[in-house]
Amino acid sequence: VVSLTLASAQGAGEYASGYTVQLWAGPDDQGTASTGTEEAIELVQANIDLRVPVGNGLDLKVGQFGTVVGYEVYDYNQNAFFQRGLGFAVEPTHHTGVLASYQVNDDLAVSVAAVNDSSNNTTNNNGGDNNAALAATVSYTLGDGTGALGGTELYGATIQDLNAVDYWYLQVGLPVPVEGLSLDFAADWVDAEAGNDGEIYQVYAAYTLSDKATLNARYEWGDDDAAGLVNMDSVAVGITYDLWDNVTSRVQWMSTSA
Repeated sequence: VVSLTLASAQGAGEYASGYTVQLWAGPDDQGTASTGTEEAIELVQANIDLRVPVGNGLDLKVGQFGTVVGYEVYDYNQNAFFQRGLGFAVEPTHHTGVLASYQVNDDLAVSVAAVNDSSNNTTNNNGGDNNAALAATVSYTLGDGTGALGGTELYGATIQDLNAVDYWYLQVGLPVPVEGLSLDFAADWVDAEAGNDGEIYQVYAAYTLSDKATLNARYEWGDDDAAGLVNMDSVAVGITYDLWDNVTSRVQWMSTSA
């Protein structure tokens, strides 16, 4: 698949604006097709960014944008592994609506959104067609006053579908006293009225071997009732190596059982 993005970054002024339009061309089905099947060209993002001079500045994202829940994203190059994890399979993918974000202070940020839900467009993997949904996020970094926990990054998000499925997500970035090592924990909870609930827990670790090489590991476990899978667990390990400038090479191994 080829990803083509046309964008203008949002400036720093009181009424700053920007936009993003992203297209994927190729046979890789990303679930954005209106028919739910593969299309030669798919619209992944199409939104504008607007800032309103309220307090520290209220940022509005209007249009189609990526979901607010999940550790991994659609763009393969932004994930540690080419093969996405179990959590990605149970999460929403895209939304169409308005997302309002506000930076309360250096440590705390919040956002709320009003979006449309759709199973035909797979903007939610298990949603109902054209249902309204509400979303909210909060991110917070613990300060030095919390002792050994200082620097811990917390992110929580929820999507409340008014008719079909509710999603809850938690992500914790733990401070590790080892140079070059990062450790993150993520959890997905799916609450469906039809009873197809799910819960996936993930641990991500990365260790910088050199300026060009990074060792990555991911361990996951949980249940996905919608897919009829229980007691799942998955292990993935790999090395990312920047062989040339702007070229990322990966060698990875993954094993999943249920």
